[in-house]
Amino acid sequence: MKKGTIIKYVLITFVTVVIGILIGKNGVPVAGAVMAIPFAIAFLILFFNNLKVGIYFVLVMSFILPILGRYVPSGIPYGLGVDIMLVLSYFIIAFKHWKKTNFTLAANEVVLLMTVWMGYIFLQVGNPNAYSFEAWFYSMRGVALYQFLLIPLCFILFNTKKDWYRFWNVWLGFSVLGILWAIKQKAFGVDSFEQRWLDEGASVTHMLWGQLRIFSFYYDAGTFGAAMGQISIMTAIMLLGPANWKKKIFYAGLSGAAFIALVLSGTRGALAVPGIGGILYLIMTRNFKVLSIGGGILLAGFIFLKFTTVGNANYDINRLRTALDPNDPSLNTRLRNRARLTEYLRGKPFGGGMGTVGSWGQRFSPGTWLANFEPDGLYTRIRAETGLVGRVFYVGMWIFILARGIGFLWSFEDEERQNIAMAILAGYAGILVANYGNAVLTQFPISITTFIGICFVYNMRYWDYKGDFKFENKPTPLMGRDPEL
Repeated sequence: MKKGTIIKYVLITFVTVVIGILIGKNGVPVAGAVMAIPFAIAFLILFFNNLKVGIYFVLVMSFILPILGRYVPSGIPYGLGVDIMLVLSYFIIAFKHWKKTNFTLAANEVVLLMTVWMGYIFLQVGNPNAYSFEAWFYSMRGVALYQFLLIPLCFILFNTKKDWYRFWNVWLGFSVLGILWAIKQKAFGVDSFEQRWLDEGASVTHMLWGQLRIFSFYYDAGTFGAAMGQISIMTAIMLLGPANWKKKIFYAGLSGAAFIALVLSGTRGALAVPGIGGILYLIMTRNFKVLSIGGGILLAGFIFLKFTTVGNANYDINRLRTALDPNDPSLNTRLRNRARLTEYLRGKPFGGGMGTVGSWGQRFSPGTWLANFEPDGLYTRIRAETGLVGRVFYVGMWIFILARGIGFLWSFEDEERQNIAMAILAGYAGILVANYGNAVLTQFPISITTFIGICFVYNMRYWDYKGDFKFENKPTPLMGRDPEL
């Protein structure tokens, strides 16, 4: 037997014995952690040489964090892995990739707005109405930090058509998994881990009149419904683009399945995602015939829900119908709460401080007025924590980015870029409106997928006819066909 072969078997035997001892003394989790070390080292080496790996890590983590929280409840703050990966990316750029990195792509108004917003949130540390720095740290991550760190990286690293389709395929893959998981919950009920999550308090909002609001593997039904609405409208638009017939069949099936999943989630506010997205798509086409036909279909859907009782025997349809009822008790409660908030914030133009509302408030400043205030929508939460000044800037910057994206879209001459941009912007617009009733833009995975999508709308201005990156002094509007043909 060769010397190298002997050494190999000795090492395998040694590792096996060590793992066996660890399992015997400390249990499977510790042994699993030890076994993961070589994979972690390999990943870090790969990441060190290709920063895109870090972005994909963040993307994947944004989908699986709820799974880890439910099925591996070890007390480990898995979400900090996203923070660490984003910060580590900047360190690696600074020490290894600085000279060959094109930072020009990150010199745009989106990054400027994210920086100004992050600065405003940083100043909230000094808000005299705030109670806890720790509450500020935890709550500001979803509201400002992730977009501040992720968006510049995506502008720098994701700039070709191949990057878009790789990202899009990962997004679609997890969406399909989410739909299949939802079917499992609907057909067979929840498993023991999901039941424990419901028993710990989630059943209050997820079991209504004996009916389970389907949440799949997402954080909650609200996030799942909005995510499915976004995928539904985006795949419907991609279906109408220059795709081959196999992709068109896939997009058609996924769009319909995602809309059904939205209905099963029982999230009424999520209906705005495909609704508003569809309306914006019709406007973006600037085609009167398409606008008329599409507008008629949307109007028919609105009339069906608003002015008929057809399908009321079906729980899911009936629940969606209540979203259009001005006398709905839930809607009126929200309106009363927002009126109370307006009164509370008199003389507080910068709000009550980050982390003072909702679950963070209950954890770090229990018993206070804001801790007991249920904001429902994201914009109400932003107003409560950062004041009217913060809300005006926050909403304004997202609307500005949407308008700029539409302007870029109309400068594209090739159908493929137009179609991709319209899909991204339609889904993005729907999420912005859905924030009125639910905090979805600060929730994984919607935040990560939406932020990355925005960057593609800007960066595809620099695609050449093959979809490769071609940066010049200013973007070229054409790039749809081979100039030599």
